[in-house]
Amino acid sequence: PMVRKGDTVKIAGDYQYKALVEGNAVQRMWHLSKQLAIEALMPPQKGDKVVDVGCGSGVISSFLGTFGAEVLGVDGNPDAIQFAHHRYANDHVNFLLGLVDESFGESGSFDKIYCLEVIEHLPLDQGRKMLSVFHNLLVPGGKVFLTTPNYRSAWIVIEWLMDKLHLAPPLKEHQHVEWYHKKKLAKLAEESGFKVEKMRSNCFFSPWVAPLSWNFAKRLACSELNLAGCWGSVLVAVLSKRDHEHE
Repeated sequence: PMVRKGDTVKIAGDYQYKALVEGNAVQRMWHLSKQLAIEALMPPQKGDKVVDVGCGSGVISSFLGTFGAEVLGVDGNPDAIQFAHHRYANDHVNFLLGLVDESFGESGSFDKIYCLEVIEHLPLDQGRKMLSVFHNLLVPGGKVFLTTPNYRSAWIVIEWLMDKLHLAPPLKEHQHVEWYHKKKLAKLAEESGFKVEKMRSNCFFSPWVAPLSWNFAKRLACSELNLAGCWGSVLVAVLSKRDHEHE
């Protein structure tokens, strides 16, 4: 079976940073909505030990650090780790070059793991292995914040257009090799020893409204997270590690 070792498509180390800071309004809101979702659904507590898996430019790692958490950002792209280290490393935020399904700490050494738009880059068995690594790394009752494109949403059309118009590094079947929807993601999480605490979605209307009104788009992004139907382009899941008696 296919096993992925890092990025198959060359991605600039500052890609996520530029998307958030210099992109057009749609792109900036798309990236900001990740932070809004973390803040709404699973913000770290002061002193939490957390990992940002597949941290890219380090934008989310830095954001997690603002809550007072001790953050480790891990990515397989040397350019991204170099950029993140220079831009964001401080007393609370550090970065490590490593693959997402390798263990990067002692068993039970982290309170929370954040893994944003990574699992779709891995074949199913490797995604399952990554979740079992997470399960081992977390303290009892530790939590995972996981996002991935929703293949039962408008994302299918958006991805096709982005590839057709070359708006991003190639996605479908290049970067994105496994396609998730709500039930498939929940099943994989439960098989890996997690309880699905929340399954929501974002990036439904909010990014498209951003060019018209940034503040309204931000409010909309927060309210989209409360919709039960998971209509948005990105699935947002909060998973908690089940203890062994209940497994």
